[in-house]
Formats: sequence, structure tokens, C-alpha cells
Amino acid sequence: MVDWEHSSLAVEDMDVAMRFFHAAFGFEEIFSERGMSGQIADITGSDGMTCNLVQLRQPNGSHVLELIAFTPADGRLEADPLPVRPGASHVAFKVADLAAATRAAEKLGAVVLGKRTSFDDGPAIYCRVPGGAFVELAEAPST
Repeated sequence: MVDWEHSSLAVEDMDVAMRFFHAAFGFEEIFSERGMSGQIADITGSDGMTCNLVQLRQPNGSHVLELIAFTPADGRLEADPLPVRPGASHVAFKVADLAAATRAAEKLGAVVLGKRTSFDDGPAIYCRVPGGAFVELAEAPST
């Protein structure tokens, strides 16, 4: 491997998801393509598949987060209710204060899936965010 290219989340509504990731985590758009068809059909192996795709980056970060809204030839895809099926995914963000970050995410439309759960490296929570993706908020250890 040469480098980590990007992480990608499938979403239901691109515009809603972009607004959430900008407001909640400060992500800014660095690339966008609407109506991608041939390339996405080829790479997924699904004739007629199209998508809207956007790549985001935080101002002080280097990792690229890609949001992608797929539309198969026969209509819309159904979203998973939880990030537990094979292929379903989430991204995790370290936050200084889990309770405050959870409240802020909820004000922006996120829905908490379970309850605050303690792990060896600190507490965390899963949320379904506007647009249909899943995120984990994980509290950074105090220094």
C-alpha cells in the first residue's frame, strides 16, 4: 500500500448529508460530481447505476471523506436502519466532550442509536446523521 486514499459513506440525500458534516465537523467540499453514470456502473458492476458524489476535508485535516448517493437503474435503495450488516459502515470522530458533541449533533438532526457506552479508551455513541450515514462520537481521553 502506498497511502490511504479516502473513506466513503453511502447516503440517501447528498445535500442534507453535506450540510450536516459541514455544520457538525467543519468539513468543506473539495470535489463534487453529480450524475456520475458510466464509471460508477463499471466499478460497482451494476448496469444503469448512477450516483452523486462529493469529497470533503476538514480545514486542518488531510483525510478525505467521500459521501456518495447511489441510484440503481430500478429506483432508490433502502437505507440500513443500523450499521450492522456486512458492508454497512460508520466513521468515528474524537470529541472533547461526548455529551456536548451529542447534543450538538442532535440539534443538527442526528439520531442517537443506542446509549453512551464505555470502552477502555473512553465512552462513545453511535448516531444516524441527516442524509442516512452513521457516525460514532468517541470522547478523547482527558490530558
